[in-house]
Amino acid sequence: MLFTDIEGSTNLVDSYPDLYDQMLLRHNELLRSAIHSYGGEEINVAGDSVFALFPASAQGVQAAIDAQFALTKEEWAQGCKPLVRMGLHSGKVRRYDAAITGIEVHRAARIASVAHGGQIVISNVVRDEIAEDPIGPNVEIRDLGFHRLKDLRYPEALFDLVIPGLKSDFAPLSSIGTNRTNLPSDVSVLYGRTSELARLNRIIANKQSRIVTLTGAGGVGKTSLAIHAGRSALSSFSRGVFFVQLEEIDNPDLIASEICKAVGLQEVPGISAVETVCNSLGGAEALLILDTFEHLVQGAPIINTILRRCPAVTIVATSREPLKLRSETEFVVPPLTPPDEGANVDQIRENPSVQLFENFVHRERPDYRLGNDTLALISRICRRLDGLPLALELAASHVGLLSVAELEDRLQTRMQDLPSKARDIDPRHRTLRLMIGWSDHLLTESQRGVFYASAVFNGGFDLRAVESLFEGDVEVVDQVEALLDKSLLFRTTALGRPRLNMLDTVRDFALDKLRESGDYETMRIRQADHFTELVLSAAPNVMRFNQRDFVEDLMQESGNIRMALAWRMKQSNALESVKLIEALRWFWISRGQFSEARTWSDKALKHARTTGEPEPLARILNSAALIQYMSGDPETAREYGVESYRIYSELGNKAGIAGAGIIAGIAKATAGDPEAGGMLIGESLELSRLIGDDYGTALALIAIGEGTRAEGDETAAEAHYHDALKLLDKLGDTYWPGHLLQNLAHFRLHSGDWRNAAVLAGQALAIGERYDYPMVVNLAIAAISGVLAAKGDWDGAAEIIGAVNGRLARLGVRFEPTDDADFQKIVSAVRKILGNKRFTRSTDNGARRHWDEILSSCRAAVAS
Repeated sequence: MLFTDIEGSTNLVDSYPDLYDQMLLRHNELLRSAIHSYGGEEINVAGDSVFALFPASAQGVQAAIDAQFALTKEEWAQGCKPLVRMGLHSGKVRRYDAAITGIEVHRAARIASVAHGGQIVISNVVRDEIAEDPIGPNVEIRDLGFHRLKDLRYPEALFDLVIPGLKSDFAPLSSIGTNRTNLPSDVSVLYGRTSELARLNRIIANKQSRIVTLTGAGGVGKTSLAIHAGRSALSSFSRGVFFVQLEEIDNPDLIASEICKAVGLQEVPGISAVETVCNSLGGAEALLILDTFEHLVQGAPIINTILRRCPAVTIVATSREPLKLRSETEFVVPPLTPPDEGANVDQIRENPSVQLFENFVHRERPDYRLGNDTLALISRICRRLDGLPLALELAASHVGLLSVAELEDRLQTRMQDLPSKARDIDPRHRTLRLMIGWSDHLLTESQRGVFYASAVFNGGFDLRAVESLFEGDVEVVDQVEALLDKSLLFRTTALGRPRLNMLDTVRDFALDKLRESGDYETMRIRQADHFTELVLSAAPNVMRFNQRDFVEDLMQESGNIRMALAWRMKQSNALESVKLIEALRWFWISRGQFSEARTWSDKALKHARTTGEPEPLARILNSAALIQYMSGDPETAREYGVESYRIYSELGNKAGIAGAGIIAGIAKATAGDPEAGGMLIGESLELSRLIGDDYGTALALIAIGEGTRAEGDETAAEAHYHDALKLLDKLGDTYWPGHLLQNLAHFRLHSGDWRNAAVLAGQALAIGERYDYPMVVNLAIAAISGVLAAKGDWDGAAEIIGAVNGRLARLGVRFEPTDDADFQKIVSAVRKILGNKRFTRSTDNGARRHWDEILSSCRAAVAS
């Protein structure tokens, strides 16, 4: 896949209005010629962007090179010269008629978007494919490191081409790490909000009001206003501006965890999510936009904690009600002002609510024309709907089916019934409820069934999820299309695939109707079944080499998975909730989602105790023990592990005994009872081998290896590690090898073999970066400081030590005792050689360096 576009095209249009179209035409001709010369297929040309497919990476790269040469050699009129950025990636795609879709297409587009004009950026996959068949004797592939791309969970290893005769000196890639924001890019134009946006921008810019809550009725446009203000504020917050969507959680304890995900922080063992946020942001200038807070107001104290600990952080929240914080500034977002009754034609045309209504009509029906004769009717519609954007959108969706006159007449009839109903509700909420209800009234029975059922999803969902609710009894596609036409559902795109969603105000209405219909329980069961199946199918892969798509799918469906968990825990049997927790535990642990893991495992444990079923209780105890241990609470892990081991022993369940014995044994050993712990682990090893549980065997070997390492027997520890690595390689596991390889790197340093130590540390670093395991990265970097020391680069080693210590301090953590002991040996050796003064100067220099620079230095060190 090749994606291209022109850098700074807007400026070119402004600077060369008479020449731009001709330039664009010639640009397209040159690209088309290069694409066709190498067997490429032109898929799409939109504006100044081109998308093409090639049968192999080599052809795509050669086409890109030829295109850049052609663009460079062309004589452009009066300096109207396009600088074209290009990105190439290789992967599986799906064809639907003329459309090419799939997550890899999305990834390819994102790779192109971070390049600069004149630059060709390629993915790791393309680099590997062209390495076997060189594209030219003098073309160099330059490593650009790992970069986070918008909407994608994993950091991507990116490279660019250094080509003689073409520009090769480019600024750093404009990835998320550079731009420091995750603000959504697909927010519509603001109508009639000039004064509100200017006022909100001033409040944010002066940084005196550090918690600003945008309040107003559902559907009034609070989120759009907050995002536009965030964009305006990017230059004012050096650490970044981050959008935190809270709609998909219903537990205040998870607020800080969602902030971690948005900012790109990974929770670490023994530290709460809010501590992670505070430790990481510290005194940095950052703006957090917390969207949809009204159902989490009990979690408002978390905001106070962040503001108190992070003096340069500003928070903007959107909520239907104030958060009732002492320092809060409430910013009421009113509906758009409709035209006055006596407004003339020009005044009506310039009115923002009328412009928004027209925009909604044209979005679905571009050819529809609203003439002067309809303006008075539209003006009345806007007044009847109080200028509420969502109500206007719902009303506009009926234009075409109804004329504007018929729409206005029917609204007038419905409004006459409104004052007699729900007098205790805010009039704007009544208006919105009426508009949703009227749209609902116009649905067919089948459309209404799909509308109500879709409310059981939390956040986005796809067509397959909707189909799972009806088990083939309803033709879902046609009904969904009708709901999209009526703005009761809306389309989004995530990971390169189409998704559906429903505004929370509309969802509240549909859920009430679903409960009234009597189908609520059936739909909740089917929703839980669908996402349980998704989780169970993904679980074996979340730590394997092929994990990326599975992990990204689970991340994307986190809201729906939470809904499934919540429903399972309301049932009289605990078996289904236990299955979900077991399937999710390694996903949560490997991704550092410890708050989520603890929250749900605690709830599942409470649920299992109430049902009184021994086996489900033992299973959830074992999972909870693992989660507690990996999140830094060995004492609770020991308690749960021992109880699980006891129940499994009473049941005579060998697999359960083996699994519980590992975590109970590790927890006992670390709690000061190594003999009892060692016996349990040894028993688990024998049982795991007996029943053919390779993963249990590997974990037991790792546990034994850690014990012998702690006792100083590195030879025995290494033997156990190698046995574990063989099994892990057979299983395709990527989580544990990074930990073990950096252990082995330290063993090589202890024996004076720094060259092999560099190889092992480099392998650990590559695993940590590729699969986004931050603690593995930190451990590998620590080991590389030892490699530099062994080579005699004492100042370089000290800088790495300073960077590692600074990073750990920001996270508020330390390495595990055995890992920390090895790191401290390196620290002591470097300090002794340099002396305290020089050591402190070098470590301070390292602590000030950007972490990406440290990573680049370490990659270069192990490569050489």
